[in-house]
Amino acid sequence: MDVTKHYQKYWKGKKTDKFFDYERNLLLPLLFKDVHGKILDLGCGDATTSEYFQKKLGLDVVGADISTHALNKAKKRGIKTVLIDEEKNLPFKDKSFDVVFWGDNVEHLFNPAKTLAEIKRILKPSGRLILSCPNMGYWRYRLHFFSTGSLPDTEWTGNPPWFWSHIRFFNYAIMKRFIESGGLKIIRFEGVNRRVPDKYFVKWLPNIFSMIMVVEAVN
Repeated sequence: MDVTKHYQKYWKGKKTDKFFDYERNLLLPLLFKDVHGKILDLGCGDATTSEYFQKKLGLDVVGADISTHALNKAKKRGIKTVLIDEEKNLPFKDKSFDVVFWGDNVEHLFNPAKTLAEIKRILKPSGRLILSCPNMGYWRYRLHFFSTGSLPDTEWTGNPPWFWSHIRFFNYAIMKRFIESGGLKIIRFEGVNRRVPDKYFVKWLPNIFSMIMVVEAVN
């Protein structure tokens, strides 16, 4: 797969979503309510999230993505943008950011450990990483694997597995090991799910009932 071409095509044709159209974003106002300083939205896409941070929460945000089509949409929202490749060195100085938001990107990368090392480098001491991704520990995904012997299509594309762009799969235990391997420490774990009855149990057992997990880690 040519990653750049893939995401250029994706963002060229994608319609703009509203912030709360995506259920993960239900958690972000809570997680960012006490955030201050400079924020990097890593893998920002069309900057739906960056725009919310900047306009609704008054944060200083930089959006970074591999797709120029995505960044052109971000610029139209008034977001400062930087063209990057998440698999390579990030074009920022050491200790540049107070918070890095890494939203639903880690599962797309061939070498997420490289990106995590770069995140640690550009975070200030005691800076925070807030990361979201599909939760493969979700009970419905477990049931799917048990009954079919194959992983579920967490992108909901209907494509066969060899066309998926989700190529890394995390549950909370794996995510914890991943984050700690990069020298950060998880201080918060939340889950979200709109499905009934799962949404009523997410608060108590997010590792089982959340479709999407969000972790907060400190440098």
